Amino acid sequence: MSFYNVLHNMTFGFILTRYVHSVVTNKYWNECIKCIRQFYTEKIIVIDDNSNQEYVQADFEYDNVEIVQSEFPQRGELLPYFYFHKYHYFDNAVILHDSVFIQKKINFNKLENMGMNVIPLWHFDKCKSENINNTRRIANYLSNNQNVLIKIHNSTPFTSLQLNVNNNNSDWYGCFGCQSFINYKFLTFIQNKYKLFNLLHVVKKRDDRCSLERIMGILFYIEYPKICTQGSIFGSIFNYSIWGYTYHNYCNDKQMNKITLPAIKVFSGR
Repeated sequence: MSFYNVLHNMTFGFILTRYVHSVVTNKYWNECIKCIRQFYTEKIIVIDDNSNQEYVQADFEYDNVEIVQSEFPQRGELLPYFYFHKYHYFDNAVILHDSVFIQKKINFNKLENMGMNVIPLWHFDKCKSENINNTRRIANYLSNNQNVLIKIHNSTPFTSLQLNVNNNNSDWYGCFGCQSFINYKFLTFIQNKYKLFNLLHVVKKRDDRCSLERIMGILFYIEYPKICTQGSIFGSIFNYSIWGYTYHNYCNDKQMNKITLPAIKVFSGR
């Protein structure tokens, strides 16, 4: 199903989730914004997810940046979708973590012009362990969830990435960190069909947010199977960079001009 009738005059912007609990984690969202601003002037929405405000400090007075204090603490990766749907900031959103630092200009306008409804930034197809019971528990709060539950049940362990999008197989990709490029009308379709934001009542801790990565991936691939042939913008997170790469690693590599990737994800276990 295509949600695009007119492709001109489309707008996009960035939505990032911020969780600050220390001097170091306060550096993340500042670096994220500064990296975006090297390449883009579009609006940035920062969703604050229960930060310790004693540590929150902007490095500059940023232009065209809006801070939203979430009323749903610890819902993490679900929050950008909720506020994007609620306020319709732009036609298309680039949803990312505060710990993602863009290093090269990515042509999001091309995705708009292609009529791309959704595509993850990174995907994954394997994991050391899966909490299937928790993922199923959370998915039970969705409406029209039969196909979602079938895929959760049938896709353990993850199988080949070589998906045949013309058959009804049970393969799917996880949406790493629930980070994506997504169109507003497509998100509205997902909400109307599945009542996605029912999950605000059940996604409350880290394990739940990990399950959400699976559920969001399944929803995207059910409703927009076109992306099965590519998976994501940057590819599998397991093949993209060193797992566990830290902010300290990033600062060292940046200083030494060693960064060659278009975007860097740092890990801190928050």
